[in-house]
Amino acid sequence: MAPPAAPPQTNIVLDELDITPHPRPFKNPNWKPPHRRTKTLKQILSDATRTAATGEGGTTPATGPMQTTYANIESAPSLHPAHSKKWCDITGLPAKYTDPKTKLRYADKEVYTVIRMLPPGSAEKYLELRGANVVLK
Repeated sequence: MAPPAAPPQTNIVLDELDITPHPRPFKNPNWKPPHRRTKTLKQILSDATRTAATGEGGTTPATGPMQTTYANIESAPSLHPAHSKKWCDITGLPAKYTDPKTKLRYADKEVYTVIRMLPPGSAEKYLELRGANVVLK
């Protein structure tokens, strides 16, 4: 009979490099995965339509305005301070600067040159569109 073959050299190297038996102090031994799972967009939309369908019917009285849902885009703009960004009055891009003379907001120096070339009275029309015009009586 032939003598038993010695273990290959690669297994010895792999055993030395194996990190599974070493302790991991950075892991919390009491950690458990959360039971609550996130919902997909399809699940959220189907739940919203299901609740809207259960609320509709001939016996349900009409109460107030239509509620805002994920599928309904006809809602009021957000009043949250994080959403009150300043926009350029000319281009509609996010505006970092305000012209001190006309009080128009602008995004960059190219728009600033356009604001400087505006005829008198048109700056007030831009402010009126934004709702920032001053009306003296």
